[in-house]
Amino acid sequence: MIEGIILLAALLLLILVGVPVSYAFAATAICYLLLILELPLVTAAQRAGTGADSFALTAIPLFLLAGSLMNAGGITQRLIAFGNLMVGWLPGGLAAVNIAVSIFFAGISGSAVADASAVGKAMIPGMVQQGYPRPFAAGVTAGSSIVGPIIPPSIPIIVYGLASGVPIGALFLAGVFPGLLFGIGILVMTVIISVRRSFPRIPLSHLTRKQIFTSTRDASAALIMPLIIVLGIVSGIFTATESAAIAAFYAFLLAVVVYKALTWRQVGRVILETAVASAAILFIIALASVFGWVLIRSGFPQVLAGSLAEANLSAALVLLFINIALLIFGMFMESNAAILIFTPLMLPIATTMGIDPVHLGIIIVFNLMIGLLTPPVGMCLFVTAAIAKLPVLTVARASMPYVVAALATLVVITYWPPLTTWLPSRF
Repeated sequence: MIEGIILLAALLLLILVGVPVSYAFAATAICYLLLILELPLVTAAQRAGTGADSFALTAIPLFLLAGSLMNAGGITQRLIAFGNLMVGWLPGGLAAVNIAVSIFFAGISGSAVADASAVGKAMIPGMVQQGYPRPFAAGVTAGSSIVGPIIPPSIPIIVYGLASGVPIGALFLAGVFPGLLFGIGILVMTVIISVRRSFPRIPLSHLTRKQIFTSTRDASAALIMPLIIVLGIVSGIFTATESAAIAAFYAFLLAVVVYKALTWRQVGRVILETAVASAAILFIIALASVFGWVLIRSGFPQVLAGSLAEANLSAALVLLFINIALLIFGMFMESNAAILIFTPLMLPIATTMGIDPVHLGIIIVFNLMIGLLTPPVGMCLFVTAAIAKLPVLTVARASMPYVVAALATLVVITYWPPLTTWLPSRF
């Protein structure tokens, strides 16, 4: 027990003093291996190789590639045109479109940071040009971007599935209703803000039937992709990794053949950028797997789960403690790394308390997505602040209404399990 606490404390201390997360994992795990377990150094390399040697992990670069191809192929502009039709008539039309595009994009990229970057580059300058305050434009973009990893496909959900052994298809389905609930919540929040601040609507009377048909057709071609992914997985036609490959191929066909928006040279550039982004994620996963292994060897998760069981705490109170811990650590840690740390820690506790692992997965992922909106390591804040050319704290203040909406959604997710478990149970 004491060894596990020291292990976690050392990791958090290294992260807080600025050591990159991947190196913090490696340093703490290697010290434990050498000093406590007295195993050879090669064990760390073997465990890192084992952690990265997973067929399911190849879904991550493939989903990233699909999202990158879609974005580079002009899909963001097509989704904006479709969003105008769907919600542009609401007060604060462009802000509502921003949220709608994030929800649409969530079914393509699976990454909140990719969502914030793609939607932000397209929407923030346009909103500022139309008279929206720059902080508000950045805040709504950051706030809506975290819906990306909740609605399938989702890279953090894939990471949780690998760490927990829970079927990824069930987890994908579990994220559908929470993601839509959060999307509706922030849309309502934006409309309220827009009415109070007299933001304009988008006039749609000038659109012809042909323009409406073209916008719907172009966006529908992209929005079919998440349906292919989810239905293919839950029906058993293909695995999560195979669905990612199909998604990447489909995105390639749309961007190069249908939309004719990318040349072969541009496709090569997109593949290279995806490879770099994938390498960073997989490097963290490989070293985090070493840390997770030594944490389990320390016996800390099992002892903690047993202690909570003996304390006769209610499941509701345990879930409250889990949420508080994740919200705090999510402020300081990269989300995929945090999932790999906390899943082996919290899964035994959830199992002991009778909490569904699928339900727990969505709770963990949603908590850590909120961390993307909170300083000091809120990546979505940094991305949108860079695009809007604003201080990060300015964007953080502007995104606070969406943090409130996210916390309200988290309460519903936590204490109403059917929101996450009903849909997976139908398949």
